[in-house]
Amino acid sequence: MFRGSLTVVFALLALVTPAVAGGAEDGAWIKAEGRDCKLWHPDPLPGQKVRWRGKCAGGLAEDSHIAEWYTGQRPPDRCECTYKAGKAQGLGVFRWADGVTYAGEFKAGRIEGQGQISYPDNETYDGEFKNGLPNGFGTLHLPDSTRIMGKFKNGELIKNP
Repeated sequence: MFRGSLTVVFALLALVTPAVAGGAEDGAWIKAEGRDCKLWHPDPLPGQKVRWRGKCAGGLAEDSHIAEWYTGQRPPDRCECTYKAGKAQGLGVFRWADGVTYAGEFKAGRIEGQGQISYPDNETYDGEFKNGLPNGFGTLHLPDSTRIMGKFKNGELIKNP
């Protein structure tokens, strides 16, 4: 069975994506620091801010650039993504300050589609995501070299071939 950290690690995705039960517009528009430009965050932390130096169209981020999401003195999380109408869209990379990295597809500002998430302890998941969680077929690689292939739903393994 999975280590206890797996559920916690998938929960980190909540920083980028809404809860599975969340609606299509859960989240908030956040004005970029020093700019008349907004970016959408599906589950922002209280007081969260964003740095954006890319282009804007109609007051919304519209460019392939880096958004730095930060709160207080905490190092920023970085999204190296293409933004369309203020939301991450297409292929991109999100790096959390704690060393977790997601590389893959974004749809309407959420982690969704094919991707890989990697953790500092060398645990990785490669496969399908929906609402920021493993959902569909994928492979989990644990630090002890264990490899678990199967079907996931809402972050949980439901079928192992």
